[in-house]
Amino acid sequence: MPNKASLPNYEQIAGRLDMWIPHLSPVSEALLERLLVCSNNRILDIACGTGEPGLTLARQCLRGVTVVGVDSSTAMVLVASSKAVSEGLNNIEFFVMEAQRLSWPNDSFDGVLSRFGLMLLENPKAGCFEMLRVLKVGGHYAVAVWDEIQMNTLFFSCAQAFNQRVPAQFQLNLELPSRLAGSSVLPNILQEYGANEIATELFTFEMKFSSFQEIWKLVENSGLYNVQLGSLSIDEQLGVKEHLSNLVSEFKNNNEYLIPHSCRLAWGKK
Repeated sequence: MPNKASLPNYEQIAGRLDMWIPHLSPVSEALLERLLVCSNNRILDIACGTGEPGLTLARQCLRGVTVVGVDSSTAMVLVASSKAVSEGLNNIEFFVMEAQRLSWPNDSFDGVLSRFGLMLLENPKAGCFEMLRVLKVGGHYAVAVWDEIQMNTLFFSCAQAFNQRVPAQFQLNLELPSRLAGSSVLPNILQEYGANEIATELFTFEMKFSSFQEIWKLVENSGLYNVQLGSLSIDEQLGVKEHLSNLVSEFKNNNEYLIPHSCRLAWGKK
């Protein structure tokens, strides 16, 4: 794992991370399209953060389908649980739990999901092992991980802008998000731990912004870059803002920004 000083404190920023949900919803939809869910299935959402894509699945109210979400962050689970309560969703529940040490016995779930969680775990292979361990034989899975770092366009651009200015211990790690990148890395791990059917796809989607100010608001207020922003003076922050504006200017289309991203989807059956 990288120097933890450079990572966001998810317990402190959980309430703000939903700013990212509209921009990542195409990935949630793609995962749910690829996960075969049948009546009365029990589905596990691993490293669910503030509840997606498990909440979206629960809202579909498929007959007898129940959803369980787990995340290691207490604050994230509280945010996710509060959404379920406020929406009156009785078919989903959330637990604070390490994805690498799931408490359920083997063959506990009919399906498993994970969106952008596996590659961030302390031990991604252990997370994959646990995911398949609790999945029933014949059960289905669908996961998304970031691929090559340059394809995670906005994060890569932010890293370029911040890392020229922040102290070394606070620089954004370019290796962490892409630990499972490539067409064979994740499929090979899944096969090793018991997946019998494996499909993979490089999935491309766009993050849409009405202005650069909307992009900067996400950077400034979502909490992901609090550590980096906090290490800079106001003038240095303005330098990051100008640098980032220049980097994303190639994606400006009239008054709108359409920023392309690609991630790796893997789905199949145990």
